Amino acid sequence: MSNFQTFIRQHRPLCVGYESLRWLKHKICFWPSRTPVWYGFDKRPANGAHEKFPLNASWYCIARPLYMHEHVYYNLDNALAANPNVKGFAFVFFMGIGDYLYATSVLEALKQKYPQIPFYAYVGGQFDRNNSPLVGKLLEENPHFERVFYFNGTRHPLIWKNYDYSAALKDVPENFLVIPVYYDYGIYITHRVVSLFQTFGLPLPQDVPAPKMYFPKTVAPVVENYLALARTQAQFTKGIVFLQLDSRGSNYVYPHMQALVDGLIQEGYFVMSVTKGGPTKNPQYVEIDIKKLAINQTWQLLHLLKQEFPLYVIAVNSVFWAASAGLDLPNLGLQHWIDKKVHNLWYPNIEVVTNHIYPFLPREKQIFAPAQSYTRHNKKIIDYKPEWIIRWFKQKFEKESV
Repeated sequence: MSNFQTFIRQHRPLCVGYESLRWLKHKICFWPSRTPVWYGFDKRPANGAHEKFPLNASWYCIARPLYMHEHVYYNLDNALAANPNVKGFAFVFFMGIGDYLYATSVLEALKQKYPQIPFYAYVGGQFDRNNSPLVGKLLEENPHFERVFYFNGTRHPLIWKNYDYSAALKDVPENFLVIPVYYDYGIYITHRVVSLFQTFGLPLPQDVPAPKMYFPKTVAPVVENYLALARTQAQFTKGIVFLQLDSRGSNYVYPHMQALVDGLIQEGYFVMSVTKGGPTKNPQYVEIDIKKLAINQTWQLLHLLKQEFPLYVIAVNSVFWAASAGLDLPNLGLQHWIDKKVHNLWYPNIEVVTNHIYPFLPREKQIFAPAQSYTRHNKKIIDYKPEWIIRWFKQKFEKESV
């Protein structure tokens, strides 16, 4: 990245002005971008297109940064047909854990289509608003990838698709196609997974597939310890309720953990949580130490507990919306702010508690929260009252478990 680009990124107002002018010039002049046959801006290249670009090093990478609201579509069949020297696919990830989960079914479909092509993964090695390096740990357990690399990148302050992944290129072998994993996210996008299938030109499944979960072959001692504890303490309860009530994306932590957990325990449940703040001295409550238990080990723990106990999730809109779908667990999903694009992230296992009815979500899957059921966290976010969460939970899941 040039010194000018670095300077622009470091000053958000300048960056907004620069990108707005760049987008306006693109729209006014309407110069169509000529691209190799394997990708296109805002449209997928036609099958069998004749390659007019030289098959040099630049052919293997996307030529330029994206404009605002622009998307990239791939045609990997064209790449392999036009260039017999393609040796592998280098997928670049600059996303959070939940974003990765939405991509897993597409990655599986791609590997089924191209079983002889090596898949390498390149993951941003730092936490920022776009990226979590824990994605790399999940990819290390994904059987469709031969190798995983980490790179030092920086987020774009305005256009997330223009994440600077140039540092990853030094580890990409010669003749590997460099493929950033992009998706679209918007009001008129059916679902993020659908967008990913369309991005890669794959046939759309009849139903949106849930995330694919890949667990270690052996159960780690730390997972066994939590499993043994839950087996002992939850033995004579109605089941286990798992809580995730914090969100990195919205910078939110639910403030009434103690009261919510106490209420669920009084109702006869054993409670486990990855969000801090519960009654840690209560034997019917376990707070999972995420410093000791990796995210995939947490999912493996839930996968094992599901085989022995009724298991439920209560989660704000974050990674466990996708994870609960991958684990096929009933989820009382607390939509803690108004997001008109929330249907991009929804799965049928999620009952959405909301103070705003969403036209693109099934009405029967929305639980409307009246004004007296929440308080204001700030101008954007609300806090649902613990007694209301427990009421909705009982109405929805205790009926279904009878």
